[in-house]
Amino acid sequence: MFSQFFGGYLLNSELVTKEQLTKALDEKKNTRMRLGVLAINEGLMTAEQVEHVNVTQQTVDKLFGDLAVDLGYLKPSDVDDLLHKQPTDYLLLGQTLVNSGVLSNADFEKAINEYKKKLALNDDDISGDQSEKLSVLVNEFYHFNTAENAKLYTNYTTLLFKSLIRFIGDDFTPLEASVTRSIAAERTVRQDITGAYSGVTMIACGKAEYSMFSKRFAKEAYIAAEEFDDASSGEFLNVCNGLYAVNESNEFGTEISLTPLTFTKGETLELGRECFSIPVQFTFGEVEFVISF
Repeated sequence: MFSQFFGGYLLNSELVTKEQLTKALDEKKNTRMRLGVLAINEGLMTAEQVEHVNVTQQTVDKLFGDLAVDLGYLKPSDVDDLLHKQPTDYLLLGQTLVNSGVLSNADFEKAINEYKKKLALNDDDISGDQSEKLSVLVNEFYHFNTAENAKLYTNYTTLLFKSLIRFIGDDFTPLEASVTRSIAAERTVRQDITGAYSGVTMIACGKAEYSMFSKRFAKEAYIAAEEFDDASSGEFLNVCNGLYAVNESNEFGTEISLTPLTFTKGETLELGRECFSIPVQFTFGEVEFVISF
């Protein structure tokens, strides 16, 4: 999940455009990780040193690692360690942006170091799946600590993004949230939370995005029909909310229930309360998630 929020950081810092980031997310699956970016991430080389090796390679027929050793930037053992490292998703994203010329090595070095420092994260935090660390990413990005029921928002949104990666795909970027009391969209699916406290959860988007979202959740079982789109997108929301209800019961002893799903087409819905609208930019388009507690 670090890759998605790092992408959001790059976007909010105006280091990339939404179009550049979306293209990179689509292309990163074909990106081959380069030793220089790995060395920068590990703190073994600076961007300036990596660039020096790259320039020198234009006149010397040697691999990056061998040349970095010759120039005194790396030890042979460093090269071996880097070659055996499994590239993480955010590094592939960074490499794709560097390959396309959107970022320089120096831009990437500065951005990743500033982001890690800002969130007080290390490489183990980034590569792991610790809920506490994932919650740090969510809370920092959305500033839920300023909202009433902040813990509920953080817990739910963390689970939502984990579910998106698991069931829909990791090719998305979270965009800045807003507060709203109404939603206008071509397609919506809503499910409310009742019991120990009340809540609203909703997916809202255009018709094409709704169909693609449904297709990804259903995978091979997808059938091109509006009724099937409702069933598939509704099932995603129901699964996500069901997991949230189980977590609330197991971790906090809080019992909540879920109402039946409701669907609308091309309507403006008055929500009756203030809700967070959380847009998420996928490579196939934007999907909005609406939550309130």
